[in-house]
Amino acid sequence: MKFFRVYIEITNSCGLKCDFCPPKKTKPQTMSLVLFEKILSELQGKTKEIAFHIMGDPLLNKNLKLYLDLASAYSHKVSLTTSGFYLDGVEYSTLTHEAIHQLNISLNSFNKNSSKMSLDEYLSPVFSLIDYKLKLGGEEFINLRLWNLNKNNQESAFNEQVFGKIEEHYGVALRKNALKRDSLRVSERVRVHFEELFVWPSLQNEVTPPSSCYGLNKQLGVLADGRVVPCCLDYEGKMTLGNCKDENLDTILKRSQSIALGLKNGTPSEELCKRCSYRLRFL
Repeated sequence: MKFFRVYIEITNSCGLKCDFCPPKKTKPQTMSLVLFEKILSELQGKTKEIAFHIMGDPLLNKNLKLYLDLASAYSHKVSLTTSGFYLDGVEYSTLTHEAIHQLNISLNSFNKNSSKMSLDEYLSPVFSLIDYKLKLGGEEFINLRLWNLNKNNQESAFNEQVFGKIEEHYGVALRKNALKRDSLRVSERVRVHFEELFVWPSLQNEVTPPSSCYGLNKQLGVLADGRVVPCCLDYEGKMTLGNCKDENLDTILKRSQSIALGLKNGTPSEELCKRCSYRLRFL
């Protein structure tokens, strides 16, 4: 198997309670560097990039640079996803590390938490990082995510505020093109990225129509405790395929081939997959 992206949860802590994320039932945990390096070595030649994310915010990992150093040593490109609340606590040299291919900042997390911070205060370190990155140059992309679109446009007022702040700081005209495509250019390798709000899969959800899925085909997930899951949405390990602490990844993947084939063909065998509406996006 070869994947486009493998999600590695180097920490499952995010420090927030966004209403678009399900309640966290697992205890806070950070993946050890030893386990992380084992996974990296077993992923060589198997993925185009890795993402430090499933449910946690990688910027809360105090040893983030060491994880990035290891990823670089094993020639893995890294995608980071963060709420943006912890940018001030991480050095720019880490946030622009050579291993990082893409940094995603979920701006829609701001108005989904009871923060005393103003929007200007929240965006200030975001803009400062972007300004630094633009001066530095390099290949890293920064995506400012607004993954909050829905049919009722409930977040349109907040999105308008964000557009206004970005336009004011960077002298660009976003709103005239807003939502006409899935991303808008702010500057070189800096984009505002749009996506519809999605429902996390649950065993309590209704069964959805048959459709293919990227799980175990184009993507894979590894939770902070080493459990391997088919995709980045199985945050509780309901479909645990094995554990990298105890087994070689090749052994786990070989044993999971029938599940992968079912997902690829649109005939998922696992109950959580049958009740996942996200895969309907691939129809």
